[in-house]
Order: sequence, then structure tokens, then C-alpha cells
Amino acid sequence: MKKLIRCHLLCVISGLIILSLACSSQVTVYGTPSYPNVETLVSGTLDVLTENAPTATKTSLPTVTSIPASVTPEEFGEIYVYTAVANANLRVNPGLLFQVSRVLPQNTRLQLLGQSPGGEWVNVRNDEGIVGWVGYWIVALDEEIPPLPFIEPEDVILVTGRVTTGLGTPVSGIGFSLTQGSRRTDAMTDEEGRFFAYLPTTMSGTWTVNYVSVACTSNTMDVNCNCIGNYCGTAHPESVTVLLPQQEPLDFTWK
Repeated sequence: MKKLIRCHLLCVISGLIILSLACSSQVTVYGTPSYPNVETLVSGTLDVLTENAPTATKTSLPTVTSIPASVTPEEFGEIYVYTAVANANLRVNPGLLFQVSRVLPQNTRLQLLGQSPGGEWVNVRNDEGIVGWVGYWIVALDEEIPPLPFIEPEDVILVTGRVTTGLGTPVSGIGFSLTQGSRRTDAMTDEEGRFFAYLPTTMSGTWTVNYVSVACTSNTMDVNCNCIGNYCGTAHPESVTVLLPQQEPLDFTWK
């Protein structure tokens, strides 16, 4: 599973650590975070990605890793986290193009319910009982949180793809944008090299998928956020188009 949000900086949270989780009704609450100099997250905007991708755009925080969920949502119990930014958007589905149902102040308590495939979004419930999705980069995820169950979003269009080396090795931490005119959402590859971009069912037509970034914790980077061997690769092709609904996953080669 992935720990829990880009050269431009891409804000991502560290991979979730696998712990054993017994079926329990115990309530666990993790302390309210304190984040200095955290910028406001505005509706519909992911500031950390660029419109035009360089060969390698670095980000200083680690990506969430994709760890198979070991529990169902019903078995997960009650675990709470807090929003790490002001004006955090609670959306009806996991993606930047979905409707915002609530704008949450910093330090808003949220109950964790699960994560989307790819681990970039977490399913939560606020104290009003409103269920929705927030980006993992805007909540404070504690290392002791057990593996989150995967929840398949409903009423969405999925665009997915995979990045591998010429030898077939998955490449993690590679960011892509999905655009149509002024509409844009983003996704990043997990440890299996896969990305999952979700769109509203009202979307149609041709969309452009662009390579835009590489995270410092990508397996193409060393511990100092430098390209391994001083060679910064890129995704090939760097840009492709996809007609909705997508028929086959997209394939990219890192070289």
C-alpha cells in the first residue's frame, strides 16, 4: 500500500507502512499536525505540476506506495487524521475535476475509510457525516496507520497506464497530466509503475496525456534526489492522446 500528497516541486506523502490489523472497534486518533509555511490549496488546482514537462522535475517528498489492502472497509475501524492545509477540497470522487462538496479549514478532523487504486486519494468522512475524497498530500498521515483498504470509485471514467524500463522494470513516481482544453487532472505512477486518473462521467472526446514530472523517491532517483548515474531519463512517448472511454491501458517506456 502507499504511505501517505515535484528543477518544480511535487508534493507527495511517504509510503504507508504495512502493519498487522486485527478486526477491532477501537478508535485511534492521531495528533493534530503542525505544518509551518503550508500554502493554501485552492479549488481545482494542483500547483506542483507544470504545463510543459522538463526532462525531470524533482519533488522533495516521497510517493505513496501501493500495498495490497489486507482488510475490508468494514474491518478497518475508526482512525482519524487532520487536514494539513487551509481550504482543503473534499470532492465527491478522486480527481481534480470532480465537484467540491466541502472546503475544509486546516486541522479539520477526518475519518479514514480507504484509498483509491493508485493510492493518490483517500476516502474520508468528516464530522458532519459527509463522505468524500481528498488528495493524500493534504492530510497528515501517521506512520503507524495500518494499510488502507482499496475502494473502487463509482460513477467515474478511468484513464490508466504503466511506465517501465526497456527491461520491463516498473518505474515509480512519474507524474502525468490529463488535459482537454482548460480541463486538467493529474496522476502519478505507483511502485508497480501504474497511474490511475479519474474523470467525471460527463467527460468525453479526446484527451492528451503528458509526462510532466518525476518525484525524488522515484526509483530513478538516488537518496539526494539526483538522477541515478547522473542520467535523467524521460517517458517515451512524452505525450499521447486517448479517446474516452479508454479501451486499453497506455504504455510508456522510461529511457
